[in-house]
Amino acid sequence: MPYDTLVFCVGSVSNDYGTPGVAERAISLDTATDAERFHRRLLAACVRADERAARGKVTRIDIVIIDAGATGVELAAEIRHCTKAHASYGLDHLNPGRDIRLTLVEAAPRVLPPLSERVAAAATELLARLEVAVRVGERVTAIADDGIHTASGAVLHADLVVWAAGIQAPVWLGDLDGLEVNPAHQLIVDTTLVTTRDPDIFALGDCPACPWPETGREGAILTPRAQVARQQAMLLLRSIEARLAGRPLPRFRFRDFGSLVSLGELSAVGNLMGRLIGGSLLVQGLIARWMYVSLYKLHQVSIHGYVRVALDTLTRIARHRLEPRVKLH
Repeated sequence: MPYDTLVFCVGSVSNDYGTPGVAERAISLDTATDAERFHRRLLAACVRADERAARGKVTRIDIVIIDAGATGVELAAEIRHCTKAHASYGLDHLNPGRDIRLTLVEAAPRVLPPLSERVAAAATELLARLEVAVRVGERVTAIADDGIHTASGAVLHADLVVWAAGIQAPVWLGDLDGLEVNPAHQLIVDTTLVTTRDPDIFALGDCPACPWPETGREGAILTPRAQVARQQAMLLLRSIEARLAGRPLPRFRFRDFGSLVSLGELSAVGNLMGRLIGGSLLVQGLIARWMYVSLYKLHQVSIHGYVRVALDTLTRIARHRLEPRVKLH
């Protein structure tokens, strides 16, 4: 297929960093199929635990999420709310707070390492209220039959393991002739998002390694975040227009507007940045949750338009009282 301009926006997949046992014993939520598989395993574990509790036996489900970044923290909160909903659908002998133990394992000294200390502290407090155990400074070295092994020598029992400890670009990008990639298979691009070895190829999102000169650190690249990809897409619109008109390409400069992390239906935590507030503002609770939902809706609007998103939102509100909280099949 001939082309004049080619754009790569193929996203990313989980990176197990060569850790033994991850591929065989952990679930990485890369696709909808992975999510369905985890859902089935979680529901089956809850049903088995309820059956054991009905016979008067001591029961416990250990769910371990490896990595306490935004994905891990949001997943832990959602699982806590989800298992409480499971119990309300006939699992009369299961006590989610007592029988389902959630643990976040993080190699860094705190949760949410890319975000500020204030956001991390607020998230840790909210996780404690949800009865989610947090083990920081624990680097996972292997996942074996007897549990999760860490560099400190600890062995953690787990009935379900979710690996959320990092991403990489698809491996096949490294097999393409004539393009430069880094060890994470990301395409090397300059600040115009053009690949280093082919001026006709652009890349955006998680799959390129884009320089981040604003940090002042040599070799720093932009982190894989939704707002990075969105801003790069907006730049590439201008870039292709400039390319067709024969003008110089604009350069990408990331503007950080802050981050929000969901902690269930009624809570969120994060920080907002901007000129109006003169720096960074910590937000949490219901206000942060409303902001989180609003940002999600804005992402939908950019794809589907205002009318379709408004109709979809009204339909969901109308169906809310008729639909179950969770799927049981």
